[in-house]
Amino acid sequence: MFPSDGDRIALTRTGRDGLTRSYIGTATEVTPYGRSTIDGLWVGGWRLTGHDLSTGEAADSYFACTQTLERYDSGIRQSVRLACAEDE
Repeated sequence: MFPSDGDRIALTRTGRDGLTRSYIGTATEVTPYGRSTIDGLWVGGWRLTGHDLSTGEAADSYFACTQTLERYDSGIRQSVRLACAEDE
């Protein structure tokens, strides 16, 4: 799933350290997955503004899309979907 600007999303990410974090928020500044005209790398992602579901702490961070992570950093796993009321 690749969000559109303004979508409310739920994101779960497991880092190289094995720690899993889940976030819910709004995707903005969406960059569709594709080849960069600057350096030829495949890029894509978005800014997520919301909160960490485990801690309740505010989150305002940029996330690479799953396709970019699969291509360049297989040590990080994530899933993204549209959020629903039960996620809150």
